[in-house]
Amino acid sequence: MKKLLIAVVALVATVSTASAQSWGDLLKQVAGSAVTEIADKITNGALSDAALNGTWNYAQPAVKFQSDNILSSLGGSAIESTVTSRLEKAYTYIGIKPGAASFTFNEDNTFTATLGFVKNLGGTYEFNTETHQIKLTFNTGLLQNFGSITGYAYISGMELKLVFPVTKFVNMIRTLGSKISYLNTITTLLENYEDVYLGFGFAK
Repeated sequence: MKKLLIAVVALVATVSTASAQSWGDLLKQVAGSAVTEIADKITNGALSDAALNGTWNYAQPAVKFQSDNILSSLGGSAIESTVTSRLEKAYTYIGIKPGAASFTFNEDNTFTATLGFVKNLGGTYEFNTETHQIKLTFNTGLLQNFGSITGYAYISGMELKLVFPVTKFVNMIRTLGSKISYLNTITTLLENYEDVYLGFGFAK
């Protein structure tokens, strides 16, 4: 417990002065969801704002249930496992896999991304440190006519979860590839639930 408190104090004390690189070094030393979540609350999300900068490499699909009631009504971990499996197959179809997808967030609020076979994506982002809401606006690459998509960015240790509303996210993925049958089941299961989000899990 003492080590946890020391780690939190260290993160909070440096939040206003640390660069993106030094944040990364510090997080490697004290990485862990307990530390980052506590420090994030204390700093009203400033930890996530600072730690978001840099390159994040795709690791696995991400599913986020904003409400425990929704999770219970959907059948808990069983439905999450099914959705994750379907997402992984859909991602593989368009080349999204570890080593072939990444997001880079810059301090000037621009970003670049590679999502499998689709490269040279880019645009601007807005991040609300208190709510963790993030808005991506694409202005280069295959998604430049897609416009914007708003979701949430959560950082835990050296991991980033970037998730978006079900229907909007499915439409974005279908823009990257042709209609993917694996997504039909996901849409049918989840499109009526406003508090379910899908996306990507990244690591540094």
